[in-house]
Amino acid sequence: MASSAALGVDEKVLWRAFTRSVRANVLAEFATQGIRIAGFVVLARALAPAEFGLLRVLIAITLFAGLACSAGIPDAVVQQRDLTSEHEAAAWWLNLAVAALSALALYCAAPWLAIATGLPALGAALRFLCLPLFLDSSASIANARLRRRLDFAPLARADVIAEAMFLATALALLFVGLPHWSLVGALGARLATRAAAIWSVEWYLPRGLPRLAPMRELLPFALSVWGGRALVVASGNADYLMIGRALGSSILGYYVMAWDMLRFIPDRLYGVVGRVTLPAFARLQDDDAALRRAYRDFTAYMARVVLPILACIAVAAPQIIEGLYGPRWLPAATSLRLLSFGLALAGMRLAIGSVYYTKNRPAFDIWLHGLRLVLIVIAISLTSHLGLFGVSAAMSLVEGSVSVVGQMLACWLVGLGGISLICAWLPGLRTAGFCALATACGVWLAAAEHFHGAMALPVIALPPAALFLLIQASTARNVLARLFERPGGNIVTEAKQPW
Repeated sequence: MASSAALGVDEKVLWRAFTRSVRANVLAEFATQGIRIAGFVVLARALAPAEFGLLRVLIAITLFAGLACSAGIPDAVVQQRDLTSEHEAAAWWLNLAVAALSALALYCAAPWLAIATGLPALGAALRFLCLPLFLDSSASIANARLRRRLDFAPLARADVIAEAMFLATALALLFVGLPHWSLVGALGARLATRAAAIWSVEWYLPRGLPRLAPMRELLPFALSVWGGRALVVASGNADYLMIGRALGSSILGYYVMAWDMLRFIPDRLYGVVGRVTLPAFARLQDDDAALRRAYRDFTAYMARVVLPILACIAVAAPQIIEGLYGPRWLPAATSLRLLSFGLALAGMRLAIGSVYYTKNRPAFDIWLHGLRLVLIVIAISLTSHLGLFGVSAAMSLVEGSVSVVGQMLACWLVGLGGISLICAWLPGLRTAGFCALATACGVWLAAAEHFHGAMALPVIALPPAALFLLIQASTARNVLARLFERPGGNIVTEAKQPW
């Protein structure tokens, strides 16, 4: 197998591009999540759990529609080794046509989807979102061009602006007395604003009509990605749809709150570094040794962050829920604890899809998420009569099982042994155990001093935070030094470990 040097890929230059993208995403995530956390604390106290249940169903359906709007075409643009202007033109026209047809189909199907989900308010909300969804999809190729260049700063800014518009719209609709449209209108504003922000920095229009030959080159990979992504979205949202249908929007609201809290850190890490892995790994697609090092080091870093934080959340679940959202959300605490094990493993599979696509095996996503979808349908069908407890325990088991299978496939593709991968996770596992004990001490201390609600959170968080910083101080310094190294500096201290 050819090396990176022989292929003209300078790993140091690639690392610099990777870290620039990660740095932009880090800054954007701080801003975005500051807005989101503050907004959801306010909105959770102003709106009923049923409103958040409806929002999750809306997001699930718009994800399906957004997937149909892109049909895997932007990912084919990112992955294509020798991209030409003809490829870009074909992708742009094809994406625009598919987006228009998908938005029209969603508009026509909205009433039927409301009946199928048992949520009468869903139909009007979906029709309202059709235009913002089309606008967001129209920027997909511009988005892909930026990702291919590892130019994530404009995408990061677009996310921040879109999140600010989400919160501003939600609060404005609450202020004028339209609480039932608050989250729906905010979601539409987020989609439209993100599209406008991307178009403003990457205005791309093809100069001619599409040609058949470049379209044929893009479509096989695009359709494979589309099939895989369809199952990713289906398996990622089937539980919301089934729980909402079987147990109602209020129980779904509790489940969603627990799920979103546990997925908060992994999703933020995906936003910061996970989405950069595909274009970065793609440059190493013909060098298995470099790709293997990159993937192992990436998962090792993820373990040091994801596992300790999720362990702390599981220990202090009731106190966190009450402190952030108020006592009426306490039923979500049981779900939070039950889901923590499975979602900890799910957080470690952030980059397996990038490995599949890099090695031109997008069909692996089809098989993996097809398995996940089948397991979800079976698990929730068998446990929905047990209520929130049953479906949460079942979903934790499903997530853990699927994560193990997904990691095995990724390791096989890059030639990484399972023992080597587990060894890379050991520092994170040790830190998770120590932080869980420290969190339990914080919970005891808060109870002993009679701190409740929001007042208890700093007391609970201080011991694990101090311990985490103590244990991971050298790793944090290393990561920050690499992220904020000057472009001309010597970022890579070891030639064999660029990541």
